Amino acid sequence: MKKKVLIILLVIIVCLVGLSVGVYRYVYGLAQEKPDNDPCAFIAEVKPGFSGDVLVCVGDSITHGRVSENYVDMLSADLGKKGFYVVNAGINGELAYNVLMRIDPIIACDPDYVTIFIGTNDAHGALTTEQGEKIVKEMKLPQMPTDQWYRENLTQVVKKLKESTHADIALLSIPPIGENPADAAFGQSERYNAIIRDVAEKERVSYLGLFEAMAAYLANHPHAAPPYTQGAFEWAMYSGFARHFLLGASFADVSRKNGFLLETDYLHLNETGARMVADLVEGFVLKGSR
Repeated sequence: MKKKVLIILLVIIVCLVGLSVGVYRYVYGLAQEKPDNDPCAFIAEVKPGFSGDVLVCVGDSITHGRVSENYVDMLSADLGKKGFYVVNAGINGELAYNVLMRIDPIIACDPDYVTIFIGTNDAHGALTTEQGEKIVKEMKLPQMPTDQWYRENLTQVVKKLKESTHADIALLSIPPIGENPADAAFGQSERYNAIIRDVAEKERVSYLGLFEAMAAYLANHPHAAPPYTQGAFEWAMYSGFARHFLLGASFADVSRKNGFLLETDYLHLNETGARMVADLVEGFVLKGSR
């Protein structure tokens, strides 16, 4: 009898493990789906017959817009009416190094405007050794993330775009890691934004203060923001993905459930946060519109 019970339990465990793996792969596949307006699609399908202005939004998962509210789609809706085509050059998980390694398709879009919104994963990866080792493995990095390495890669991205395109370029500051100003993670974002401001100034490109806008919003809307820990971050992110992709919860719902006002899980943005990005980018583009 005991042997039979053990066999049944083993079968149940195997089934549950198999189900978990299947669910993970399903959610991962949905999260990784390429935007219809990525650089390769634009170059192959749109660019040959397009005569309007082209805006390329470069970034990580916040720009990719599958696990974060999609600010690029907001821009497409707003700027498309004004004759622009908005290219989504965001890829989940990327650091400035990864953007530098894939700069050629971005250049090949022959953009009139480029916004660079990268650094969240650099800052987060340099926050703890645990997170750094994880991101090195996931993103196949040649070294651990550091402040100086981020500065070097971001500078090279800007230089290559200046040398190889005629685009007006803007760097966006990254959002805070979490919404609690007392957290070391929040301060890490501030330090990396000082790098972004400095690079923008030295390379004479525009700087768009997203962090500053978000920090001001949070100061004017005080709330009990959840403190950052590695465990809290991972739970908020992965449970949020599951609620969004499996249960159909909006990012606004995920955000409220996790206790945030602008973010969903310490890193990604809800609709309010994404709208801030879209407004800053739209202001930059329309101010310099030819």
